[in-house]
Amino acid sequence: MSVFQSGSREHTLQDLRGRISGLRVRERRREVLPTGLLPLDGLFPEGGVPVGSVVEWICPKSGHAAASLAMRSASGLLQKHGCLAVIDQGNEFYPASDVIHGVPLSRILLVRISETSSTAGLGKKIESHLRGDAQHQWLWALEQTARSRGVRVVMAWLPRATSAIVRRLQLAVESSRVTVMLMRPAAALKQVSFADLRLMVERERSGLQKNSQADQIRVRLLKAKDGISDERSVRLWQRPDGNFLDTADTADDR
Repeated sequence: MSVFQSGSREHTLQDLRGRISGLRVRERRREVLPTGLLPLDGLFPEGGVPVGSVVEWICPKSGHAAASLAMRSASGLLQKHGCLAVIDQGNEFYPASDVIHGVPLSRILLVRISETSSTAGLGKKIESHLRGDAQHQWLWALEQTARSRGVRVVMAWLPRATSAIVRRLQLAVESSRVTVMLMRPAAALKQVSFADLRLMVERERSGLQKNSQADQIRVRLLKAKDGISDERSVRLWQRPDGNFLDTADTADDR
């Protein structure tokens, strides 16, 4: 190899390093909005929820605490124009109960798919096909709202989904700047995550001396886009009315 070729190669490598470094700097400077709940913001690597991201809230048992935290996070993102779209697959979302988290009813778009026909009396094969078609409609609705520029945040319960589906959502929000909050079961931990943030939410012992009228919620950071995987955690206190206290116990799981 000649001196000229060697020098040219070194120059190319330096140029590529500079471009990669510049991309990383721009990525770190992406827009982040705080939730307003200081302990939770302190757990996020960038001090809040990145705009145009996918956040997975893993809930091993009941998902009520995870949904409450996702709603609280959504209220911070709604400082800007746009609505909160709720993909309510289980018909269990009650908007009036979520005003406590700072989200006004006028900013909520509730998405439900009506079942116009009963499957009673149909064969098992046909019934299974119809259920599969309904699941396809839910996923279609989720992706369409994630691509809509009139939407600021999407909340959805996603009990069954492949990593490829989450990857499609991640690609969708890169251009739309919509933030997607997914409530997932513990089984999702077996899948590769394409989410920007993955958090585990667990309800722990209640009625402790520190605050006898509040339940203890432990939130663990399992994965972040920048590679953090040390499973930092924070313990929050949730009152009977659903609101969270702005105090917490921190924990280090390393």
